[in-house]
Amino acid sequence: MRNVIILVTLLFLSGCATNEAENSASNDSSQCVGVMTTTEAYGHMDPARFTIQILAISQERDVRDYISEIKGQDPIWVNWKRSRGQNWYAVIYGDFATKDEAKRVIDGLSFNIRQQGPFVRSFADVQSDKKTDVFRMR
Repeated sequence: MRNVIILVTLLFLSGCATNEAENSASNDSSQCVGVMTTTEAYGHMDPARFTIQILAISQERDVRDYISEIKGQDPIWVNWKRSRGQNWYAVIYGDFATKDEAKRVIDGLSFNIRQQGPFVRSFADVQSDKKTDVFRMR
């Protein structure tokens, strides 16, 4: 039950609509596309491609602020899991052909986001973490 409450809270605080009417009525790019498992979210992604982990934080209320600073139309995911007695929310951004392309994107992120220490991850690495719930933000 506690996990359900946490997930609903994250949806609310991150700007995710919780019903179809709200989703279809909104053009806000921060609206949630859906909640899924790691396999559902990343299973179709080419494991040889790359993404950026923007940050990992323990306070879900801060997720929306960081997401709003990420410009463009590349996909954004929020991975939620419980580790060492705390909830963690990792913001994952983009789908890039090469590590160098992802690094160039990091260089173009806002100063506030770059201060969080974003880093490049392969989709193979992201796919291997099976103990998360994923929220696709766009």
